[in-house]
Amino acid sequence: MKKGFHFRASFAEVATKAEQGFSGQVGGIGIVLGVVFVAIISVFGYKFGKDVILTSGQGTFQHLIPGSRSDAPLFTGKLARISVDLQIFKKSEFDEMNDITPLSVYFSAGVYASGKYKGYERIIGIRDPMGPGDALVYIFATKDRKSYVLHETDQASKLFPDTDWRNPFNVVDKTKISQTVELPSEHPQTIGLDSSFSLYKTTIVTQNVPSGAISKEGYEVYENIIRTDFSSYEPLSVQGLPLTLYGVVNPSVQIPAEWEEDARVQAELRAKYIKGTTRVIALDTSGLPNNYTLTRSPEIKTYEDTFKKYENAARVYEKERTRFENKEIDKLPDYPIMPSLPNLRFAGSDVQAAGERFNTYDIAVPYICGVDVDMPIIQNISESELILFGTVFGQELFTLKDPEHPFYKFAYRNKMLMSQEEFDVINKDMKKLTYEEYVARHPVLFFKDFWGRWTAAGEYDYKMIGGCGKPVLYLYPEKPTNVTVSFAKPMQLTRTIPSYSSDWFVSAKPDGTLTDLKSEQTDCSVYDQPVHGSEYAKSACERNLYPYLYWAGNRVGMSYPFNPHIGWIVASGDMETFLNTTLDSIGFTFQEKEDFLSYWVPVMREKDAPWYHIRFLQTSDMNMFIPMDIRPTPDRYYRLFLDWTPLIEKPAIPVAPQQLDTIVRKGFTVVEWGGLKQ
Repeated sequence: MKKGFHFRASFAEVATKAEQGFSGQVGGIGIVLGVVFVAIISVFGYKFGKDVILTSGQGTFQHLIPGSRSDAPLFTGKLARISVDLQIFKKSEFDEMNDITPLSVYFSAGVYASGKYKGYERIIGIRDPMGPGDALVYIFATKDRKSYVLHETDQASKLFPDTDWRNPFNVVDKTKISQTVELPSEHPQTIGLDSSFSLYKTTIVTQNVPSGAISKEGYEVYENIIRTDFSSYEPLSVQGLPLTLYGVVNPSVQIPAEWEEDARVQAELRAKYIKGTTRVIALDTSGLPNNYTLTRSPEIKTYEDTFKKYENAARVYEKERTRFENKEIDKLPDYPIMPSLPNLRFAGSDVQAAGERFNTYDIAVPYICGVDVDMPIIQNISESELILFGTVFGQELFTLKDPEHPFYKFAYRNKMLMSQEEFDVINKDMKKLTYEEYVARHPVLFFKDFWGRWTAAGEYDYKMIGGCGKPVLYLYPEKPTNVTVSFAKPMQLTRTIPSYSSDWFVSAKPDGTLTDLKSEQTDCSVYDQPVHGSEYAKSACERNLYPYLYWAGNRVGMSYPFNPHIGWIVASGDMETFLNTTLDSIGFTFQEKEDFLSYWVPVMREKDAPWYHIRFLQTSDMNMFIPMDIRPTPDRYYRLFLDWTPLIEKPAIPVAPQQLDTIVRKGFTVVEWGGLKQ
């Protein structure tokens, strides 16, 4: 990951930048690159390269992107899908071995209007993932759609062999690439909005949609494309910024009256008070959208420093793993933990206030299973309902005047509405607070963002119930194989069996039996008090023989992909039969089906509902929502996630039945199931 030039400039350095063609406007006054500019830089901390800093006083934009000028767009033309296959991608060894033809999609994203690549067309290529991971997105530049320049920032093509999954040439046809460089962009890595807020670029905005094609197994094929419609989002502006900005707005949802009370009340409170998130979509002049997270500059530096250490540690781990498998060392080190993206989190110790408070504050009232990295934008709470509490990093913080405010009850139920047994497992050695105790410690602190919108940070000392309930992974290699399994995105885990220490490293047999190769990191006593679904854990741990990998928790950085319009409405008396028949049609084995039913049927019955809305996330959905990294890469991977809602009556409006994929067992096969814990 290449960072911007953090500018601590001499006059000669400024002159060098001037020769490279940088120019800008601040507050409508032309800037002469010289001693005056050096003085301004020393005050406001401008950055060159991939960073853009705005003056804190005026909020105006200083356009300092290599190869472009501030007075003209970098691109001509608009984002458009290309109807033909440019064949930039190739089959990987994995694809060839399994006779898989990956789906590829290409977009034209403008033509460079100036600079070294003037006249080159920018191409965005999106390819199916290998295994249970994210879609692969690459940027190219070309003059003839025959030879391409590959955009690269992390030097992966030089650090790893061409056959390594981290090297782009594992999937990109190397014969079509003339060079790898960091291509100019109108999307800077960092946009400093003022002294308090910055935007940090993450990913191109994509979405997973039906392609209209049917696979040879007979199910609908989904494809990843660039999202282009932001009409339902909130327009935002920054003076002088040549990007079109949108704030993320939650889609309006109709809360069915048939939902069971707890779920309905929480959903109604969420719809009333949460307008959207602080995530920002930035479209360049071609219309290419990038995600940005709203954060603070110190948080960005911490993240980038930590991420660099993570990348280095990951490379060391790969070498150590080879040595471990060759029996050159006796102990495998922990796989490094991927850091969470920067946002507006802070510690209780950062707060300047007299009142009692929690140790950590992050996203207020996160959704179960999928926890967005971005803070919520608050609506329907007026300033008259708030009272000044203190400050954090110079910003004013507010709390609610009324200790009985519905938002406090919303936050309390979000963290504490679980059985004592579940609470003790998730929040070990912590006291389950009463409502009065919880509110007294100021669990929600409100403040305004750069655009004057109210946002909220919530206490993060307590973990929620693991909204992703008992996802399990069965590993079926063709021969005994050492397998590493890890989450490809940050997770908040509440329970794992065996212990997940940055990854799982197990010896898998063809019948699915697993031996933990890092067993010293699992304390079997943590399973002394079994909870539903983990009754086997103590015995399995003591014997170091497991039937599957088990986890519960929440994805950090992405909201749960809820779709109320698909699935089936099933009467309570038919629920178990429906699930049994559905799993048979998918191709579950007898044991997989028994494991699924023995966990989920009792959990669903606890709601004592006359009707259930049942739907499923499938492999493509889960690969986007909770991507995983499994080495060696499975030949076949099937993922099924039960999404269900208890209903007090049958809805008048029917839902559209889903077409469910079937399991294909060939070579090293991985089967995963899980569900939403209500």
